Amino acid sequence: MLPTEAILDADLVKSVPANVTADTGMDVLTHAIEAYVSINNNEFSAALAEKAIEICGTFLLRSYLDNNDTHARKKMHVASCLAGLAFNSASLGLNHGIAHAVGAKFHIPHGRANAMLLPHIIEYNSGINKHSKSQKEYPKCVEKYVNVAKLLGVNNFNEITTVRALTSWIQFMLKEMNVPISVSQCGVDRTEYFNAIDSMAEKALADACTATNPRVPTKPEVVQILEHLYE
Repeated sequence: MLPTEAILDADLVKSVPANVTADTGMDVLTHAIEAYVSINNNEFSAALAEKAIEICGTFLLRSYLDNNDTHARKKMHVASCLAGLAFNSASLGLNHGIAHAVGAKFHIPHGRANAMLLPHIIEYNSGINKHSKSQKEYPKCVEKYVNVAKLLGVNNFNEITTVRALTSWIQFMLKEMNVPISVSQCGVDRTEYFNAIDSMAEKALADACTATNPRVPTKPEVVQILEHLYE
């Protein structure tokens, strides 16, 4: 179902609770980043995603902090529409594939599940974490993540430090907006969650969004991401 028009009216969301602003705002950012690194990305989807990311970097926290900041909320509406156009063209990735499975099983709001997963998926796709050393060649998506970091104003010394700065910025935003950074913080029982990991991993791999992820995931890798997501 595709709309013929999108009404971007900031007055309609003045009464939205702050936690919904945070969840949905991080969903916008996830849409844009996933479309940007998708294997189906193109010049048009990239341009739309880049602008959406830039807007999120400036206006997401402002929207969260003040419901009456109509300018910020209007900008986030624009970012949401731009990111939607981007993933309509390029699709998404593993972040959404896993978020759909976790959200369906444990009723975690979709944007919140995406937000918690985003640092984990960037680390997985890029192969860059706190143990990484610089290397001669990186996966193609690393260049895209570096561009995302530049758009958010956290460009750093090299590819390793820049991608790590990007994941740190995302985690900082989650903390600033009181978004849980793990499934355990959502009040999900540990035993119930770990018992469901196998089936959630299978559903994530079968999800249509996962097909355009820049790195082809295996079931053990998805299981590991889900395990790390709990803590």
